[in-house]
Amino acid sequence: MTTFSKAAKVILINVVVLALLLALAEGGASLLFIANQVLRTPGVSEQSHSTYDETIGWVSVPNVHLPDLYGPGVYLRTNAQGFRNDRDFSREVPPGKTRVVCSGDSFTLSFGVSNDQAWCQRLAALDPRLETVNMGQGGYGLDQAYLWYRRAGVALDHNIHLFAFITDDFLRMPSDRFLGYGKPLLGLQGDSIVVRNRPVPRTSSFTRWRASQGHAIGNLNIVRLVQRVLGRDEPATTDSVGQRPDETRAIVARMFEHLARINREKGSRLVLVYLPGPGDYRRNDLTTSWREFVQREAERQGIAFVDVVAALRRVPPEDVNDLFAPNSHYSVAGNEFVAREVGKQLTTP
Repeated sequence: MTTFSKAAKVILINVVVLALLLALAEGGASLLFIANQVLRTPGVSEQSHSTYDETIGWVSVPNVHLPDLYGPGVYLRTNAQGFRNDRDFSREVPPGKTRVVCSGDSFTLSFGVSNDQAWCQRLAALDPRLETVNMGQGGYGLDQAYLWYRRAGVALDHNIHLFAFITDDFLRMPSDRFLGYGKPLLGLQGDSIVVRNRPVPRTSSFTRWRASQGHAIGNLNIVRLVQRVLGRDEPATTDSVGQRPDETRAIVARMFEHLARINREKGSRLVLVYLPGPGDYRRNDLTTSWREFVQREAERQGIAFVDVVAALRRVPPEDVNDLFAPNSHYSVAGNEFVAREVGKQLTTP
């Protein structure tokens, strides 16, 4: 072997070793980065005040008081009925009061603020004639909010039912899980709504952990490589059961009809409330599509409709950020804004 050949061999070996060291360093750095993401990702706050429910998936635990759940002095309390209220409610509406039931997801629960700062409670603070019941539950889709009202809301006499939702609530409906937690599925059988996936399967803590850390794990290059090989460049974001958007719309339309009938029978008025998410200040095609659908259905069925998205878009750009907290839910100011916008409509026939 010539001197040149020996030198070339040594250089080649050094290049290979350097490449392996760089690959090892890159892999180690990637693992450390992902591990840091996993460790810094907080658990779901609702775990501390929710429990498994075989018909709805999960519900709030009754009589919970967490004085610092969202920060020092920022508390959550549930009453004996599992509502986010500081006291229990009799079946009958108190004399001289107008009882308002608020049902929906975490934006109605008012994730991140204290009970008395939630928009449902602020309605009563703005108008002392009102008595408000906060039935919001973290992570609910429209289907679960509907089922929770059917179980617990109808047990109370009330004058107004605010059925509130954000765009994501429609997207959760075709899924049998949310963040790793099992949930029911609604379908249609003729003109009737049927509930499937009952009893709702219990899920393991590992399944829930994997769901909560899915984004971080998906950033691993080895995971990306496997997805590319399998022809899945993007991880699935829902546990869809194949329900088409038009099927979901048909179920929602029937759901609105059923809620309106229930409220008429109880002498109550149903009000559909479209709440904005942080991405809805500027045009969002998905939100626009669902808003237009809800407005058409409300007009067709003669149901009152409050479009808080439209109200948000009238806010000056420099003030919008003040209405949302870093957790993507409403700030104290945002809850006050929603309460005032909804409150304007409550006395409208």
